[in-house]
Amino acid sequence: MLAVQNTSCSMHASLLHPSTELAQYICHACGHGHLTHTIPTDLLYNSNVAIPTDHSAGDIRFAFIQNATDLTQVNGTIVEFGGGPGELAEQARQVLNRPRALVMDFVDRVAYPALDFVKMDLNIDAGKIPSLLGEQLHDRNLFLLSHVVEHLSDPYALLQELHRFSHSLVYIEVPNFGTAHPASTLRFSLNCLEHYHYFTDRSLLSMVHTAGFRVISFETQDAPRMPAIRVLCTPRAQLSNAVLNYNSHFDVISDRLMQKILSAPQDQEIWCWGLSAFMAEALCELGAERHRVKGIFDTRYPGTDYLGIPVQREADVQSEAAHQQNTLLVCGSTYSAVQAIIQAKARRSFPNAEFFTVSID
Repeated sequence: MLAVQNTSCSMHASLLHPSTELAQYICHACGHGHLTHTIPTDLLYNSNVAIPTDHSAGDIRFAFIQNATDLTQVNGTIVEFGGGPGELAEQARQVLNRPRALVMDFVDRVAYPALDFVKMDLNIDAGKIPSLLGEQLHDRNLFLLSHVVEHLSDPYALLQELHRFSHSLVYIEVPNFGTAHPASTLRFSLNCLEHYHYFTDRSLLSMVHTAGFRVISFETQDAPRMPAIRVLCTPRAQLSNAVLNYNSHFDVISDRLMQKILSAPQDQEIWCWGLSAFMAEALCELGAERHRVKGIFDTRYPGTDYLGIPVQREADVQSEAAHQQNTLLVCGSTYSAVQAIIQAKARRSFPNAEFFTVSID
């Protein structure tokens, strides 16, 4: 950690509480900043009572949420933490057509009649969220944390509570300290005693991932708007990788190709177009029935045959099969762009043939 002198915060702290011990550190690895001081909380917030966030240069927060996901999946409660007037909660309530939404904060500044205020200190009461909200919470809630987590001594405590709601959406926005701040950004008061954490894009993503969330969408915003980082995420049940899905996909696709060949009439001439891994497995599984395949078209396979089936690079448009009515062409690719190219070639070379591709749905 790199120790830095925060002159502005040091001077402000000495004016509020002369005996203050203040220090700030920046992580060498991710650029995250952490400010510590000994000002009593009641004194700190008595001097700046819940100052609202300035979005006068343009508020695009809810548009980001809407563009990132299908909000109709939200079947639970809309909760804005530290929401002040509750602009985000009100926008969400209107779009989702809900009669009520909640704002949880340490002081009541709610400005909309359809929002209910729940008093809580997020630095102390994060563990009380389930008991405070009770049956209002479901598995698919919308949690809004706009310019909140930088005020928390331990953001993980709150995120761990929200992680309980396995399919909920969590929106987080913080000031962006991963970019230079021109003097014009002073109007947003981003470097201040009330902010304990100074995030970069890297450190915010690190926090979200470490807390067990999967990122749905992410963006940064720079001057002349308030320098900010926003992320929409959802609890991740466990660390996973979609590679784990692909063996089952492979088995399903290969089986569909094999079954198509097996179900073809005995007098139908069969050609495979594209010796993909799926097709190779299907031909292996055909066993003795693979004699029904007359040939394979493939531009990449270097051999002249596969499992005894002749392989040629392109279709011979002069062949008798090209003009037969009773020909089946089985496409070995699942990639839509390749399927389209092969189908176009097949129509030109085998205008009368049946063309089969595995549809992905």
